[in-house]
Amino acid sequence: MSIIWKTIQTLLGISFLLMLALVLTHALLLRPRVDLQLLVPEESFELPTSMTFFPGSTTEFVVTEKAGRIKWFTEGALQNSGLLLDLTDTVYSAGWEEGLLSLAFDPDYAKNRYAYIFYSLDSPKRSRLSRFTVNSDNIADRSSELALLEIPKTSDSHNGGMLQFGTDGFLYVSVGDGYQGDDAQDLSDLKGSLLRLDIRNASEEVPYAIPPDNPFASNSEGIRAEILAWGFRNPWRFSIDELTGHIFVGDVGDNHQEEISRVEIGKDHGWPILEGDQCYPPGTENCDKEGTVLPIASFEHTFIRSVIGGYVYRGEDIPWLRGQYVYGDYFRGLFQLDPTEPDIQHFPHVLVYKPRMQHGEELGEVMFFSSLTEDAAGELYATSLSGAVYKLQLLSPSKELKGFFRALGDFR
Repeated sequence: MSIIWKTIQTLLGISFLLMLALVLTHALLLRPRVDLQLLVPEESFELPTSMTFFPGSTTEFVVTEKAGRIKWFTEGALQNSGLLLDLTDTVYSAGWEEGLLSLAFDPDYAKNRYAYIFYSLDSPKRSRLSRFTVNSDNIADRSSELALLEIPKTSDSHNGGMLQFGTDGFLYVSVGDGYQGDDAQDLSDLKGSLLRLDIRNASEEVPYAIPPDNPFASNSEGIRAEILAWGFRNPWRFSIDELTGHIFVGDVGDNHQEEISRVEIGKDHGWPILEGDQCYPPGTENCDKEGTVLPIASFEHTFIRSVIGGYVYRGEDIPWLRGQYVYGDYFRGLFQLDPTEPDIQHFPHVLVYKPRMQHGEELGEVMFFSSLTEDAAGELYATSLSGAVYKLQLLSPSKELKGFFRALGDFR
C-alpha cells in the first residue's frame, strides 16, 4: 500500500510541476512588453478606423471614423480640436468592413493643403479615392472634392483601403479582392492589388498618371498599369519603411492563415492559390508556389486571427524595439517580428496581449485594434475600434510585473 501511495504522490507532484511550468510559460509569453498611453482621454470616438499625423508633426494628428467623420487633435489635449471633414451623409458604412477607411496628407501639404481619403459608396457599390483641400483652420472644403479613382465591387467585404505616400512622391493604395478571390489574379481588374499612382498634377480630365517605372506601365495586354503588385485577399494595412524602402503588407486571411508580406514589385503574392504559405483551399496538394512571393510570416488562427499590418519601429522611446516590425491582431493585441529573418515566421511574439480599455463605458474590457500609425519621429500609435487612440511607450518594470501576474490570473 505504501508503494502505491508513494507512486500516487510522485505522479501528483510531477503533474503539479508540469502545470506550474505551463502556467509560468503562459505568463512569460503573454506578459506585456510595451505600455499603451491613452491620448485625448475625454474624446468620444465612434468606430475609429485610422490615425494619421500631419506631415512633419509629432503632436498634431487626425482620426477617421467609420461613419465618415475626420477629427483633428493636438497631443496633450483632452478632446478634439475640430472637425476636419464630415461626410456622414455620403459615406456608406452599413457594411461592417465599409466606411471611411483611411487618410493620407500630400507630401507638399504645407503648400497645397491636399488630403486624400478612401471611402465606400453604395448604389452601386464602389470604393472611392478622393482629394480634398483643407483651409488654414483645418477644415476641408467639401466642394473641393476631386474624385480620382472609383473601384466597382459586389460585396461589403475585403476593401483594403490604406493610403500612403512613398518617398518617391507617389501615392500607394491597397485594394482588397472584394470577396471575389479570383479577381486577385485578374490583372485587368484592380482588386486584390497594391496600386501606385502619380497624383501630382491631378485634374478632372486626368485624375492621375502612371509612374513610368510601374511594372505594367507600357503593357499592351490589357493589364491595369496602376498595379504594382497583386495576389492579396484583404490588404487592410501596409507601410513603407523609409529607411529601407521595403513595403510590408498585413493581408487578412480566410479561415486558417494570416500573413505578412514584404512586397516584391511586379510579382504575384499568392492569393487565392495560397493562404499564407499554405495551399488554398486547405487540403489542396502540390499547388504551384514557384510563381508566387511567399510571406515573411504566416500564422495559424490559433495565434493570429485578423492581422493588422504595421510598421518597422524607427523611434527612440523604446530602444530595444528598434528595427522590429510591429503589427496587430484585431482580436488579440500587438506583436513584433524581425523583418530581416530569412525564414518564414510562424510564431508571434507578444508586445501586449488582449489589452484592456482604459476609459469609457467599456473600461476594463478587451480592446479591438483597427490600425497602427507612426509620427514624424518614428514613434508608433494604435487605434482601437472600441473607441480610443494610444501611443506605444517603454514599459516600466512595475507595470511589466503587474502584467505578468495578470497573465497568470488569465490562464485558462
